[in-house]
Amino acid sequence: MNRDARDMIEAVTHLLRRGYDHEYRIREGQLYDLTADKPIAASDARVESAMRFESSPDAGDGSNIYAIADQRAGSKGLLIDAFDALDQECSRELYEQLSANRPTRHEKGGAIASRYGLRKVFKEEFDGDPGRYVLRVGFPDFPPCPFGQSFSMLGFDTAEQSYVWLVTSILRDSGLERVPYQGADVPDNE
Repeated sequence: MNRDARDMIEAVTHLLRRGYDHEYRIREGQLYDLTADKPIAASDARVESAMRFESSPDAGDGSNIYAIADQRAGSKGLLIDAFDALDQECSRELYEQLSANRPTRHEKGGAIASRYGLRKVFKEEFDGDPGRYVLRVGFPDFPPCPFGQSFSMLGFDTAEQSYVWLVTSILRDSGLERVPYQGADVPDNE
C-alpha cells in the first residue's frame, strides 16, 4: 500500500491525540526527553508503536516514527527519525529496541522527487559534485517540519542556496561536510 507524507502527518496527529505529547531525540547515544529535559534509560523505554515510511523500496532513505512510553516517569512521547540515521546515532541496544517489529510503508512517487517540500538529492547526483552539498546542523532558518516539531539538521545545496533532502546513503558518506550553526553539536561522519 502506498502512503504519502500526509499519512505521516496523520499518524503523528493521531499519536499526539493519544497522549504522546513529549518530544524525544537521541543525544550522546541515548534517548532524551526534550520536554522533561532528561535522559531516558533504554531499559525504561517501551516502544508502543513504530512506523517506517519509504518513498519506494529502492529510494535509499526513509523516515521513522516511534511512540515511546517512559515507564519510570509515566510519560509518553514521539521520536521522529526523519533522516533514517538512528543506527548511527544511538546505542545498539536502543536501536534494536526501536527497529524491532517496525512495519514499512511506501509513499507515492512524483515527477520531481521531493520529501517534505524539499528537493530530494540522490547519491548519484551527490557523487557527481559532492562539494556542492553540505549538511547544516542547528540553523535557525530551517523550513518548518510538517510534524509540528523542528528539524535538527538538513541538507543544503550551495549552488542553488536552498535546503534539500539528502538520502540516507549521502548522510553516511564521510565526504559530506557537516556545518554547525555557531557552535551547534555536529554528528559524526562515521
